[in-house]
Amino acid sequence: MMHLIKLKKYLRPKVLFAMAVLCGSSVYAQNKGNYSISGQIEGLADGKVFLSTRYLGKDLTDSTEAKSGNFNFKGTSPGTLIYSLRLGKQQYMSVVIQPNENVKIKGNFNHLDNAEITGAGAQKVWEEWLKKWSAIRDYAGHLYKMADSIGKGDRSVVDAGFAQLNLRLIDTVDAFVKRYPSSAIASFVIMDRFVTYPNPEKAQSNYAALTSVGKNTIYGKELGQAIAVSAKTGLGVKPDFTLPDREGKNFKLSSLKGKVVLVDFWASWCGPCRKENPNLVKAYAKYHEKGFEIVGVSLDDKKDAWLKAIDADKLNWLHVSDLKGWKSNLATEYGIRSIPTSFLVDVNGKIIAKDLRGEALEKKLAAIYN
Repeated sequence: MMHLIKLKKYLRPKVLFAMAVLCGSSVYAQNKGNYSISGQIEGLADGKVFLSTRYLGKDLTDSTEAKSGNFNFKGTSPGTLIYSLRLGKQQYMSVVIQPNENVKIKGNFNHLDNAEITGAGAQKVWEEWLKKWSAIRDYAGHLYKMADSIGKGDRSVVDAGFAQLNLRLIDTVDAFVKRYPSSAIASFVIMDRFVTYPNPEKAQSNYAALTSVGKNTIYGKELGQAIAVSAKTGLGVKPDFTLPDREGKNFKLSSLKGKVVLVDFWASWCGPCRKENPNLVKAYAKYHEKGFEIVGVSLDDKKDAWLKAIDADKLNWLHVSDLKGWKSNLATEYGIRSIPTSFLVDVNGKIIAKDLRGEALEKKLAAIYN
């Protein structure tokens, strides 16, 4: 299935970040500059309003007091960024801010989607993408509901629907990047769709379609770096790493040369990972005696939870972790942005496949061993 569930990331303050610019204009310059935001929101109670974004992996936050629905922010931006505004306890909206802009927001607290935002030169490009993404998300929701109603029955129609939706997503991103090749928003969209949920080929081809201006926006640079990182686990690459096992002893991946190895990034707290584990257990039981091995790389930060999940799911293979969670050095080096993520290494230590799950993994192993 497609990775379409994490739609809330566009609405929550810690994830709405850098982007957006209008095509062929000086607004793409990534120069540091001041900005201001003034809001007039009917129905907004007095209290705190929060502004946040991410830049260079860090959360940037600010807050101000709203009085009679009015609030103001002043700050300095390193370039074009998308900020998340939190009004009240759970109401969010996103605003694109570029250096030297004076942004005005006017609307109703109960209808923030219809708020009027002026002075934000790149806002319309961002909203254009959100509209396209919303249509994809809504249909994905329909397919997920259909899958839930089917349960363990014949899922061929649902699977076909997701396959078609995935192609639609790819076409939508391609067209958007072609339309705005100098936009930081285009870089963000490529990152969000093809780096966070790995599709290295599409990430690379869309990055190549960006202009030099687009590549030099904040998110264009981040995208370029992410593509360079992902190349470390590309097809044909020979990865190697050393991490502590459950007993604290160093394990080296290359020590398994001569075996087919699935390197599986997971965590005890990851629901999709735990749901996939029975498929791995089945594959391991069927092919381990033929030379198949699994190395589970956990992004846990609590050893007890990690070991408990291993026992509960009966994961009788090799396990390693530096117990640093998302701050794991290996996850950073390999650009792991979502889990489960995996790559399959052949007997010579080369990556021959990535992110094989369920039936896809079974077919690949059958082709190797049968």
